[in-house]
Amino acid sequence: MNFLIFLAALSMAVLAFEFASAGATALSTFGRNQRLDGAYVAGADLVPIRRSTWNALLLAALPGRFDPSEAKNSVDVVSMLRRAGYPYDTPGEFYAVAMRTFSMFLAIGGMLAGLLFFMDMPMAAAPVAALFVFLGLRRPYVNLKMLAKKRAEAMRNNMLIGLSVLHALLSSGTGVQEALRRVSGVGGPFCNLLALLVARMEVEDFGKAVETTGAHLPDPRDLEANLFLRDVEDFFVNNRPILSSIKALREAIHRSVVEATEARAALVRQRSGLFGILAVVGLIFSIVGPFLGKY
Repeated sequence: MNFLIFLAALSMAVLAFEFASAGATALSTFGRNQRLDGAYVAGADLVPIRRSTWNALLLAALPGRFDPSEAKNSVDVVSMLRRAGYPYDTPGEFYAVAMRTFSMFLAIGGMLAGLLFFMDMPMAAAPVAALFVFLGLRRPYVNLKMLAKKRAEAMRNNMLIGLSVLHALLSSGTGVQEALRRVSGVGGPFCNLLALLVARMEVEDFGKAVETTGAHLPDPRDLEANLFLRDVEDFFVNNRPILSSIKALREAIHRSVVEATEARAALVRQRSGLFGILAVVGLIFSIVGPFLGKY
């Protein structure tokens, strides 16, 4: 009982602190000196987002997991953000979303653990809470991997379009760099990657530009994308012809896209056949069931 009283008092103190902090932030915009109103500083009118007490507690308890300046996996997070196409502007924004996700899973796990405890099942409460804590810690990273996988699938389809346009431009006599610039305006994951390549080639040497572009691939093991980047580098560095390799790569990607489409169609047919069988079995049981109840 004393522990519950202490917990309630602590919660009320945190709530009072939150209200006081919100009031201080709201009142801080009034009564300021007006002598520098004519001066302008970029971003000075933006009100900084106030960090809640709960977020501060999470940062103090798990700095290696949620603090961008002390996180042990910050390099991996930046790499995953590149592969996913930058769904968050900065790593700090990703860690903020990770804190919100962990808080949601922690609240759900705590409520379920409390419910199990009051239902006289204390042995099951701790594993349930631990499971939700683990899921809350892993969910943001799983979401990034799923986004990278979806971007890799979309990039393969867009790569076929981009290579077709690039082959047509090169066949008509357009220069390679100008053709890459035109293809980058088509849009899509692969064409956006070409826009990055063209932009980096204007400020860096060709090898460094290709390396930077390769770091933004959604799947670093994508054979076709790596072959394309290697062909581009060989053209600019070693003056190797690129038209024949672009044509062969386009045909290879076309075959892989057709095979993947056929595989998905076969899977849909298998599932539809399975659902049809289950529907027939259910219909038979619904007809025979009432007669079986009489015996």
